[in-house]
Amino acid sequence: MPETDTVIRAMTDDGAFRIVAARTTDTASAVVAAQELSGPIARDMADLVTAAVLYRETMAPSLRVQCIVRFSEGAGQLVADSHPDGWSRGLLQTSTPETPPDIRKLPATLEMMRTLPRSDLHRGVVQVPESGNLSEAFMRYMQLSEQIVSMISLGSAVEGHRPAAGGFVVQLLPEASEAEAAMETMTRRLEGFVEITKRLQASDASPTQMVEEIFEGMPFTWLHRSDVRFGCQCSHLRVMTTLSLLDRSEIQELVEEGETLSIGCDYCGASYSVEIAQLQGLLSAS
Repeated sequence: MPETDTVIRAMTDDGAFRIVAARTTDTASAVVAAQELSGPIARDMADLVTAAVLYRETMAPSLRVQCIVRFSEGAGQLVADSHPDGWSRGLLQTSTPETPPDIRKLPATLEMMRTLPRSDLHRGVVQVPESGNLSEAFMRYMQLSEQIVSMISLGSAVEGHRPAAGGFVVQLLPEASEAEAAMETMTRRLEGFVEITKRLQASDASPTQMVEEIFEGMPFTWLHRSDVRFGCQCSHLRVMTTLSLLDRSEIQELVEEGETLSIGCDYCGASYSVEIAQLQGLLSAS
């Protein structure tokens, strides 16, 4: 049976390491298709979507998170959302979509945000290395902003006949005895997992196989499994709510133009129609 997009958590029985591994092939491919991306920017978007899923499952499984790559010189940004219901989405914002920015050629930052239980916002920002490696940027964020020692690898190949996307986060837990020695052992073990794109393609990005290979010979326990999918929170109700925030004069202008509004979602491409009668209803309500 073909793999489906899934994220899995497991922990070694000695309490030394926790792993979060994800297959995001279908989700990332759908995001890339909705944004009509190709080439390096498509792979970067796929990696960022995977990062958002892993970040949420690692730090805030029940809360929404957002990861943003901001390019310098006002060149735009990549945005990835991951929601506790399992859906994820992405967006490229740039004034030059025909020549999108490249993090290997343009300085950029990685911003990670998550909502805290009391609705406060936790935000951390790190510089993306000159290589443009988002795995390294994600690790830097976890070390500096969360003070958690983590080894992270993201990989994607969303174009071609063997699409694959996924990754993992391995964390050294505070309960680990002889933490330094354990970290050295795991670092050596993960040397073959730094560049994982080909490995993901060969295994259909199976997170189960990834965990079993990384924890090979180490007794561990499966903790949790959840589904991941492409999705969006846009709706006709949200469109109407946004329009209701316009000044009354602006709504009146739209009514006087006498044409049905067609409003599209930048994330998923869905289109919503707003009839004149509905605009008039907003005037009545205000």
